[in-house]
Amino acid sequence: MVELVWQDPPSRGGKGYEHVIEALKQNPGKWALISPDWKTTAPPTAFRQNGCESTARKNDDGKTWSVYARAPIPKGQPRPAAPPADDMAAVQRAVQTGTALIPPPPAVPRPKVGEEPPAADPGLSNYLEKRRARVS
Repeated sequence: MVELVWQDPPSRGGKGYEHVIEALKQNPGKWALISPDWKTTAPPTAFRQNGCESTARKNDDGKTWSVYARAPIPKGQPRPAAPPADDMAAVQRAVQTGTALIPPPPAVPRPKVGEEPPAADPGLSNYLEKRRARVS
């Protein structure tokens, strides 16, 4: 005969993130590394369900992800200060001297002003020319 043990099942949600979420809420706006070797691309939904932001970034090994989370800054609480004017001046100098990061060129070259963009013709004109040559 089977012996029965009477007990309530554990709750489904949370998985032990309650203490992490509380720590995030004590430091709003700061990102925290939750797991350096997460096995899936999606972070736990417990963070989003409790009002936090979370994201996952692929690691160098290509098999795992690092999971980060933060609590948003509450409305009415002052935001972090803007960078000092010295930093902004340094950025402007880097842009003017060409030492700043330059964005890559567009994947598709843009047509010049007044130039008609090429028609979407995946070889149809060549086909029609050859066909006309055969028929005539």
